[in-house]
Amino acid sequence: MIPAGQVLTLTGLTANQLREWSHRRDLVPPDVEARGPGRPALYSWQTVLLLRIAVVLRERFKIELQAHKDLLHALRELFIGVPFPTLRGCVLALRAMEHGEVISEGMIRVSGSDPDTLFLHLDPHLDVLESKFAPQDQGGQLPLFRAVRIR
Repeated sequence: MIPAGQVLTLTGLTANQLREWSHRRDLVPPDVEARGPGRPALYSWQTVLLLRIAVVLRERFKIELQAHKDLLHALRELFIGVPFPTLRGCVLALRAMEHGEVISEGMIRVSGSDPDTLFLHLDPHLDVLESKFAPQDQGGQLPLFRAVRIR
């Protein structure tokens, strides 16, 4: 979990925008609410990823987020419990801006029967998040090695 001040750097939002989206409009609430002065709201990597996606929707596609509040809440539920590494090489498919699913980039198929879909690549967002959420002290960790059968 990281405090709201660091979320601003990772998302490009201003403090007022983050407060507006998190509290007043309840688009993407924090994982842990602020508890007075000096105890800022805390955000998980999943919530920061969702905030970054919301910024893309608003800035690049000019989508009014308030109209898609239910979608943002559903996406939050979609990301809960998903391990960070499994999102590598995936896209977020927003089907008719009504629901979303995470699919592998290689599995993108478009057919005439599918609803209109907006595909958002997750890797650029994961790269930014990895710099902040990755463990900083890895000195005590052994390097990964392939398991070998012992006879």
